[in-house]
Amino acid sequence: MSCLAIEASLASYTFRWGVQVVRLSMAWPTPSLSLFHGPHEPEPTTTMTADKDPALDPSAMMMDKILSYCRSQGIGAVARLGLPDLLAESPRTAAELAAACGADPDYLQRMLRALSVEGIFEARGDGVFALNELSEVLTTGHPRSVRWLAASMCDHAHWQPWGKAFDALVEGKSQTPRVLGMSPWEYLSGNPEEAGRFGQAMSNMSRQAIAAITECYDFGSFSHVVDVGGNRGTLVLDLLGSHPNLRATIFDLPPVIEVAREALKGDPHGARVELVAGSFFEEVPAGADAYLLKHILHDWPDEDCLRILRAIRKAIPKHGKLLVFDALLVPEAPPWAYWLDVHMMILQDGKERTPDEFAELFGATGFELVRAQPTPSPIAILEARCV
Repeated sequence: MSCLAIEASLASYTFRWGVQVVRLSMAWPTPSLSLFHGPHEPEPTTTMTADKDPALDPSAMMMDKILSYCRSQGIGAVARLGLPDLLAESPRTAAELAAACGADPDYLQRMLRALSVEGIFEARGDGVFALNELSEVLTTGHPRSVRWLAASMCDHAHWQPWGKAFDALVEGKSQTPRVLGMSPWEYLSGNPEEAGRFGQAMSNMSRQAIAAITECYDFGSFSHVVDVGGNRGTLVLDLLGSHPNLRATIFDLPPVIEVAREALKGDPHGARVELVAGSFFEEVPAGADAYLLKHILHDWPDEDCLRILRAIRKAIPKHGKLLVFDALLVPEAPPWAYWLDVHMMILQDGKERTPDEFAELFGATGFELVRAQPTPSPIAILEARCV
């Protein structure tokens, strides 16, 4: 779905910050195109009752939602086992799949049966299971693969904090330090297998986001960009490939920079990349035309975001631009965007934000929100200027 196609179906969103009124054009992909959408359930009305359709009984509908956590773990388990990849080769029985992946055939058959009822796989009459359009995105090689996202979201670091959701609501803070004994990042650094699945998930999601970012935003006016929290540099390397006069700085913590240094070896654009280690809470490299924050601010509560933005404001020249790539909570946003916000809250007191909330953060740190650009991916591009 191109940006032009999105622009053709834009919904408008207006918000105020101080005396300024900013008009944002936002759109979200249709259910058939959105990465995380599933089929929409019919909304109950006064004319649709349990007498006419038992599936609309409120108790039954609520039961289905209560058991959604079972569905999530089922998807995560089969994704981790690599079953979709096996089914991509050919349809198979549960026994054949179990032999190939080292699972119990009876347990696997029951899990695949439940997921097939949900429309995630196709169950054939001869006991054979096959992929369908929905489960194809759980294969490793799919261009919009969510295999490792499904596996990672069901891993210990993401899953266990949800067991303390009640305590988080009562106390008003994430319970992750209590559950894991440390922050999610510290936990992952000590659990390489789980960290590997998370890293794969983030790489897959980054590739999809980057494709949308470069399609929908013109970086041609910049000569130097700093990717704050840039990890391995996937975003800037993509930008350098299409902008031969651009140079970039990747800024991240010292251990991450060492990983980036290895990743850049032999890359044809590596000579135009500077690697700088440090903490974005303290200071960032100065003097670039644009500062990029991709999936950074949603990790942190407001007080920490203010520290990050103040550090950038000290470093950015007057003509520079701040570009934030994150999900945006607007009325047209799909339900997953709001659940992602709650997940960030449960996991580490982070949050997804509305345009007003971004504008407030920017305004408190010497920036002004100029526009929000929709993309075909689950993120928006927010552009801010110095004031």
